[in-house]
Order: sequence, then C-alpha cells, then structure tokens
Amino acid sequence: MTRHPLLSHSIQHRFLAVALLPLLLTTMLLTLYTVEARRNDLSQNLMRLGDASSSYLATISDFSLYTRNMKLLSGTAATALQIPDVAGMAFLDGNDTLVLSTGSLSEQIPENLSERQPLQTSRFVYFKKPVYLSGVDFNDYQEELAPETSDQELVGWVILALDRTSLLKEQEGILLTSTLLFLIGMLIAAVFTYYLGLALISPIRKLTETIKLMAAGDLGVRAATGTNDELAILAAGINQLAESVAEGRETLEHRIRLATRQLQDTLENLQFKNQELELSKQAAETANQSKSDFLARMSHELRTPITSIQGFVRLLDIAKLSESDRQYCQIIDQSALQLLTLIDDILAFSKLQSNTVVLTQQPLDLAECAEQVIAMFGPQAQHKGLCLGVDYAPDLLLDRVGDTIRIQQILSNLISNAIKFTDEGGVYLTLKTDEAQAVIIEIRDTGIGIPESAQNQLFNAFAQADTSISRRFGGTGLGLSIVKSLVDLMDGDVQLHSQEGKGSTFRLRLPLSMALPIRSWQLQPFRLVISSCNEFIDKSLIHAMKRFGISDITKIPIEKVVDVSAHLSPNDRVILCVSPLFSPGVDLASLILKLRDVTVAKLVLLSTQFNFYQQFNARERAALKPVDFLAQPPSLAELHRALSEAGNDQSPVINDLDTAQVLDGINILIAEDNQFTRLLLDTLLGRLGAYCTLANNGVEALAACQQDRFDLLLIDVHMPQKNGIETLSTLRRSNNINANIPAIALTADILQQEEQSLFDAGANGLLLKPLDENQLLASICELLHLKIPSNPLPLAEVTGDISPDLFRHEVNELLQSARESLARNDLQDLRENIHQLLGIAGVFQLTELEYKVRRLHELVKRERLEDVSDLLLDLEQDTEQLEF
Repeated sequence: MTRHPLLSHSIQHRFLAVALLPLLLTTMLLTLYTVEARRNDLSQNLMRLGDASSSYLATISDFSLYTRNMKLLSGTAATALQIPDVAGMAFLDGNDTLVLSTGSLSEQIPENLSERQPLQTSRFVYFKKPVYLSGVDFNDYQEELAPETSDQELVGWVILALDRTSLLKEQEGILLTSTLLFLIGMLIAAVFTYYLGLALISPIRKLTETIKLMAAGDLGVRAATGTNDELAILAAGINQLAESVAEGRETLEHRIRLATRQLQDTLENLQFKNQELELSKQAAETANQSKSDFLARMSHELRTPITSIQGFVRLLDIAKLSESDRQYCQIIDQSALQLLTLIDDILAFSKLQSNTVVLTQQPLDLAECAEQVIAMFGPQAQHKGLCLGVDYAPDLLLDRVGDTIRIQQILSNLISNAIKFTDEGGVYLTLKTDEAQAVIIEIRDTGIGIPESAQNQLFNAFAQADTSISRRFGGTGLGLSIVKSLVDLMDGDVQLHSQEGKGSTFRLRLPLSMALPIRSWQLQPFRLVISSCNEFIDKSLIHAMKRFGISDITKIPIEKVVDVSAHLSPNDRVILCVSPLFSPGVDLASLILKLRDVTVAKLVLLSTQFNFYQQFNARERAALKPVDFLAQPPSLAELHRALSEAGNDQSPVINDLDTAQVLDGINILIAEDNQFTRLLLDTLLGRLGAYCTLANNGVEALAACQQDRFDLLLIDVHMPQKNGIETLSTLRRSNNINANIPAIALTADILQQEEQSLFDAGANGLLLKPLDENQLLASICELLHLKIPSNPLPLAEVTGDISPDLFRHEVNELLQSARESLARNDLQDLRENIHQLLGIAGVFQLTELEYKVRRLHELVKRERLEDVSDLLLDLEQDTEQLEF
C-alpha cells in the first residue's frame, strides 16, 4: 500500500496536517454556508419587497386605472419610484395595452411576464400584478361616467421593476468579508497549531537524535525530554536499553577477543597441519611419480629383452628347424607376447589410478577406429581358427567426437580377452545406436563364458572368474578394470551378459557427440552376389550394402557361385568369402579362374589370410587378374572403394617380362595416410611382382613390423598419430626383425631441418611427390641390390587401374577439408591438406592442375591466405571438368 506523500514526512508535518485539515474543512463549510444564507436572505428580501410593493400599487391604482385618470396614475407612479430599488413602473389596461410607464419601463416592457412568477434578468426583477375593481360606490359621480361594474372585475395590470444592483453589491461585500475572516482565522489557527506541534515534537526530536547517536555507536549518550509525560517514560526506557546494549557490547567484545585468540591458535595449528599435509602430499606424489617412473623404466627394461626374444625367436622360426623346435619357438613367442600384454595392463592401470588420463575430444571415424583394432588382432584370431568380424548398423552415424586412443584401448582389451577365452567359433564386434544416438558397442564371443557368481566382481582390479583362469590363460585381471575406468571416464556404461559354456557379450554405451560427416557412402546401383558360409559375415555385408544404398543382393552357396555369376553384367559385383575356416577344400586359384572365364562382373575376394599376396607369387597373381583382395573382415572404406571401381576390364599386365618380374617376391611395407597414394603404390609395385602391406600411419606400420618380415619400407613423412620421422626413429632403436630394413621416405614438401632429422632417424632415401615411377623403381632396386630395368614403366597402364571417380572423390575431399581448415584458421591442418593434394596432383600427369596445386601450396606456405579461398574453388571446378 502506497502512503500519501504528505504522510511520509516528519511527525511535525503529519501533526500539522491532522490538526489543520479538519479545521480547514469545517471553517470552509461554515463560511460557505454563511455566505449562501446571507445571499439567500437578501434575494428573498428583494422578492418580498417587490411582491408587496406591486400588490400595494395594484390595490391603490384600481380606480385611477379604471377611470384613466392619468394625473392620479402619474402621482402613484412617482410615489412608487421613491421606494428603494424600484427602477420603473407601468400600467396596462385589461387588454394589455400600455396606459402609463415610468423609469426603466419607459424604454421597453419585457414580454411574457407572468403574474405568478417574477421575471429575473441580469439587472432587474419584474413583477406583474392584476388590478381589480374593488367595488367603490360611484354615485357621487356623473352617471354617464359610471359604467356597470361587479366585484373582482379586472381593469388592468401593474408592472413593477426592481433594480438588483444594490443586491449584488451587498452579496459581493458579504463574500469578501467572509473570505477575509476565513483566511484570518486559518492563519491564526496555523500559527497556533505550528507552535503547539513544535512544543510537542521537540522532545521526540531529541529522542530521535539520541537514538541516531546510539545507532552510530555512541552508547554513552543519554536521552532527556524536559517533560514529565509519556515521553519521559520512553526516554528512561531508551537510556536503560542503551546501558544494556553497552554492557552486552563489552561482553561481546570480550568474547570476540577470546574467540579470536582461539581462532588464531586454531589457524596456526591448521597451518602446521597443512604444512604436514603438503609435505605428505609431496611425498605421496613423489612416491607416485617414482612408482610411475619405476613402472615406465621397468616397462622399457622389460620390453627390450622381450622384443629381442621375440625377434630372435621369429628368426629361428623362419630357419630350417625340426617340428619340435618350431613348437618351442612358438611357445616362447606366445609367452613373450603375454609378458608384453601384462606390462601394458599394469601401465594403463597405474595411469588410471593416479588420475593422469585426460580424454581428448577430436573428430573420429568409428569404422576406422574399430578396424585398426580388428586388423591388429586378426592374425591372433586366425592362428586359433576363429572368425573375427565387425558389423555396422546401417543407421549408425560413423562420424563422432571422442578419444580414439582410449576407445581403441577399450576395444583391444575386450577383443583380446574374447580371443583368449574362445577356442572355437568366433569373436564378433557390433556397432549400432540407441534412441539418444549414443554409440552401442557389443563384443560377443563363443568362448567358455563366465559363471554368474563371478560376474559382479569381474570389473574389479586383479579379479578373474576363478583362480585357475590365470594359470590356464595368464593375465593380471586388470583388463576389464581398465575398460570400466575408461568407460566411466567417458560418461558411458558397460554391461556383461554371459552364460557359462556358451560365451559372453560385453555391451558398451558411449555418449559420443556427432561430428560433421566427412564422406558420402552412396554407390551407383548394381546387382550384388554374395557367397559366404558365415551368418555374421553375411549380415555385416548386407548392412554395409544398405549403407552404400545397394538393395539388389543375392546370397548363394559357394557351389553355385560360378553358375549364378555367368548371368551377371559388367556393372554387377561378386563378393567371395573364402578361407580354410569357412570353405575347407576350396581351390581358390581354380575358382577365380573359372569366375574370370564365365563372368564380366567385378570380383571381390574376402579372405582371412593376413596378406593375399602371401598365397601367390607374381606370375600367379598376374594369371588371376582381375580380382580385388580384401582382408576379412574388410575395412568399410576399402569395401566401398572396391565396389565403386569398374568391373572386369581385363586390363593387361605389364608386358615386358624383365620389368614385370624385377620385384618378384619382394615384401614391401607402405606407410601412407593418403588412400589414393596407397592405392597407386600398391598397384604399381604389385604389377612389378612385389606384394605390399599397407598401413595408414606410423602406429600401424610399427604394428605390421611385429607381424611380418619386410624387405623395404616406403614411408610418408607427414602422417597423423606418428609421422615418418618418429616411426623410423622408433623402428631403428627397437630390436624388431625389421629394424634395419632399407627405408625410402616420401613427401610433397620438406623443410631443410626436417630432411636432416629424417636421415638422422635412419632414412636411406628421399623421393618427392608426385612420384616419378622410374625413379622410384631405380631407388628400390639400388637399395635392394637388384638389376635396374632398361625399359621405362608405362605409367598409363598403372593409372588405368585407378578410377577417375576415385581421383575426383579424393581431391574433392581434400579440398573440402582445406576449406574447413581455412574457415577455422587452422594453418597446420590446412598445410597438411595442401600437402596431400600436392602429393597426388601429378599422378594423372595433368600439368595445369599440378601447377595450381603448387601455387596453392606456396600461398599457404607463405601464409598469404587472402587468395587461398578463390584458388580452392578454382581447383574444385577444374577437377570436375577433367577428362581422363
């Protein structure tokens, strides 16, 4: 409720308002009443005077008006004008004809006068009275002058005009006098009320000032009013309250001093404890760091002899040994591998326990992330005769944001365990999504299963299903604990469903956010024939085809593949999944030759062998052309590439026998992050008789070196995760069987300090992109001490195997990535994209395109970014208009 501003001021103002307002209203009402009463009295007196005078004149003028005695009427009128306020008089006969008028009525007589109601104007009041013959005896007069009369005979009218001027003046005087009296009275009342209020409020003000001083902290001041009324009692109460507050304040200050001293003592004690705690923390951190350093040092010290053991065991394994010695070597190799696994688990568990693991959030491809782990465990699964497969749900969006290394660490632990505890059947990895678009990963095996009583503690550190597990299979029991910790770190969830003797299923839910899609998986429609003997492989292939937009799919047994394929067109595709595990007794070479003879459709072979080229030499591979080999399970990107290429083109092999066989039997490891360059090198060197193992980065290259012996390493300098310099340095320092193999570095551009670091790391040669195929062959032959062919290589035959659509797709992806890097002002990523563009620009010998890419490379190198956007758009248009 809002208070009136008048009541929001001091008590004195409110007192004046309360005292004066009623008096003001009362006096005003009385004054108005008095003025109005006086005015009414004057008006009534004037009306009575006019009414009485007009009636009197009407009574006395009957005879004179009847007889038309003008002299007598004039005398009567003159006498009437002497009456105060009479301004005029007039006589009318019975027919309202003017007989005589005097004064103000001599000028004009108002019309419509009524005998009942006087007429008032601004100045005059008019009265009209009838004149009746009153019955006077006229016998004394002449008879001819005395007409016959009767009582109450109307003989005429008397009109009297009264002047209101004096009345108005008297009313004005009354109003002025009343107003002056009102003002004088109010002034006297206001002065009296003010001084009376001042006398009453002054003690209250003194009390207020005293309270203000007390509130400001002056508790020694005391209140005094000088009166003996209620205010004096209030002042006494205030003084007593002030004394109580002063005493309480002194007591409080005393307690505060005591509490302050106690708090200071407590703070000093706490500070001492904090110092002790800090020292203890430093000691703990030092101990923890010492533990970590010790674990890292012991890991390095243990890895060195273990790697040496593995290297020499594999050297013995390829030597001519008896079957028993070969078995001993395998046992030693497996034991060394188990030791390395234990070391990795202990280091990972130590980092998680010390909370030193920090997740990175970067765009990742779920398919690529999972396939790298599958490729690492492929040989181990094949060695045990297990099917290792991966299936991506068609509606799963593969482009996500997360920590690739940690996700792969989770998958590695679970797949490793699944392979370890599975003797027959397979290990199957499934990726799908839930309603919230979180990623669901399931790892299912057909192994020994886990007892229900042991499942609750399985994710605890050092816990295993039973004590015999470690004796039978080995391990520390840290793997699942590491998995649980990493999943929790990602705000995910892990569940276990297992039945003893029937296998286990681990279900992970990882809330990985979406990233911008990098590529389109859609293919041009074609008919597909699948021949496989495994339900999971069939399901994964069908799901992949749905992702690619292919719906015309036929599944047939291996026995009918030749007959069905005979009716296919060049645009159709045939996928064969053949391995000793799924298709025992199948002659792969004979089957491919038959298919080549009866069909023109594109042939894609899925095999569980580590490398297709290890099954056939160069001449046999040339005879089996054309066929696309994909390792089982196939990479989603490689499967997409294989199916997108043209069908059976029957392209010839390099005809020159000397050139074709120059690298026959040479095992080459290619480490290159660009898919297009990998395909080019694989096609070129494969035609020369070599068989190649492909790696996307340095990490995969080092992993491949653990699996096979190579004769040569072709390695790109700029790669993600681990670049060429780091990879070479790590390989040269290791005791790997490939530690000393010749290595040729490939790059589109390199700084002088990078070149020096590259050769210091152990490179034997350096070639610039775009590659000169003859220079590449000469460098390889020189390092491997082979005869250099005299005839140049026909590069057109090699590039003929590479589809122009693939070239355009690869260039457009790099251009799109470069535009995104330019928009983010990420110069490092932009240089990497331009570097890869420069690496593939000269493959098709398109001079104008190569010139523009080199110009773009120079602009980025000098950080002149204002012209980069236009040049990127120009390159994209040129790529679309290229004719091959």
